[in-house]
Amino acid sequence: MLILAEMSQYKDKFNFFVLISNMQRKFILNLILLVFVNLLIKPLYLFGIDRGLQNAVGSNAYGLFYALFNLSFILSVVLDPGITNFNNRHIAQNNHLLTKYFSRISVFKIVLTVPYFILLLLWYFIFSEQNKIELNLVLLLGFSQILNSIVLYNRSNLSGLHLFKTDTFISILDKMLMIVFVGVFLYIPSLKGFLDIQLFCVLQLLSFGITAVVSFFIVKFYCINPNFKFDKKFCLLIIKESFPFALLALLMVLYAKMDTVLLKMMHPNDNEEVGIYAAAYRLIDAANMIAILFSGLLYPLFSRLIKDKASVEPMVKTGFKLLVFPACAFALVVYVFSMPLMELLYLQHAALAGKLLGLLLVSFVASCITYVCGTLLTANGNISLLNKIAVIAVVFNVLANLIFIPKYGAIACAWNAMLSFGFVALAHFYFATKVFSLKIKMLTIIKLVVALLLSYMASLMLANYHLPTLWSIIIALLLSILFLSILRLISFKQLNNIIKAEE
Repeated sequence: MLILAEMSQYKDKFNFFVLISNMQRKFILNLILLVFVNLLIKPLYLFGIDRGLQNAVGSNAYGLFYALFNLSFILSVVLDPGITNFNNRHIAQNNHLLTKYFSRISVFKIVLTVPYFILLLLWYFIFSEQNKIELNLVLLLGFSQILNSIVLYNRSNLSGLHLFKTDTFISILDKMLMIVFVGVFLYIPSLKGFLDIQLFCVLQLLSFGITAVVSFFIVKFYCINPNFKFDKKFCLLIIKESFPFALLALLMVLYAKMDTVLLKMMHPNDNEEVGIYAAAYRLIDAANMIAILFSGLLYPLFSRLIKDKASVEPMVKTGFKLLVFPACAFALVVYVFSMPLMELLYLQHAALAGKLLGLLLVSFVASCITYVCGTLLTANGNISLLNKIAVIAVVFNVLANLIFIPKYGAIACAWNAMLSFGFVALAHFYFATKVFSLKIKMLTIIKLVVALLLSYMASLMLANYHLPTLWSIIIALLLSILFLSILRLISFKQLNNIIKAEE
């Protein structure tokens, strides 16, 4: 009996390690696909289409669009009061609930468009200049956010079912369509004169519409005879259970996006100042797209590990090695080349955009820490804790922007973003290590500091060699990856073994 008991213990341990190994393998393989595809499409959109649009219409017109887009995004919390995160967690843990949830939540999200438009139009009539162009943009962007909310909900079902490849396709479909639709007007000389902000918003609405329809039918394919209807009791239950998620989403959006809305309202240079801030933030947006997709993969995997009472520490380490450490090196390299990079990308205001970028890079690194630790705490259900942290960040961010924006403009927004995101990252890291008893190795911190110092020195040397800016940045990034690899902060051997094992 004793021998059988010992064998049973060894079997349990073996099954545990197999579970962790399989989860890491599946996560990394899908992460490679996700990053590869998004590195092809989304930077092409941001720097080929979005940047081209700003250079074509000017910072003033683009600043108006950017501020209204962020406003519509903030209010879109009404369209998704915690439903997507709630759905992702429940579908990941209980696949059989897909048909029931999908048939009812899809109808519920359509109902939520009514209060969303009421709030959007109230803001327009109270705070805007009330001209025809601004009203058209508000309406177009409002409809776009509705369709984008539907896409995000459909993607939560796909990732919850671990259909990562399909989710990857849907994540880039709207951008692929925009590259085609807007690219025609940007890069065909005879059509370039027709492109303005309103036409861009129409094409964006069309792209989101196609993506919403495609994603809807893909999810419907995995359902068993869905019966679409409005279930009042079910919707109230969802709101009650997902309210903490909704509050968290609102608070996070407020301290991340409210700054440009306040900048438009309070600074004498309003739209142009917003446009300059948007120019600096574009590179952060590009990097954040990869990080957000990364957290989308982490969430269902963390949920599954927590449900199975398995250790999350190996997956957290994987997250830091594949996201946070490379993000630190990326931020350091881009900081060194921030001024010449902005001069390369934009026709106007490159100097101020370069200063803003240097500050915003710190907030990007902080965001990456949050994408790992915050996702872990969310999957564990520590929503009340996350809300308390977010409340502090919102209060600080809004008050600081109200005080400093009138005098310092976009620079104030960048400083306040850096401090807000930094506080949130530190708080998430502290509580994640405390809740899950994660171990912090001093040797890892020392190796990271050494790798970053080497990256910084290499970047400075390349900056002084007067090579073309883009080539210098690429070489510096490759050297940074090499330093991280040598110090085993990124393990290519681990990636290779995982790929071979999958094959």
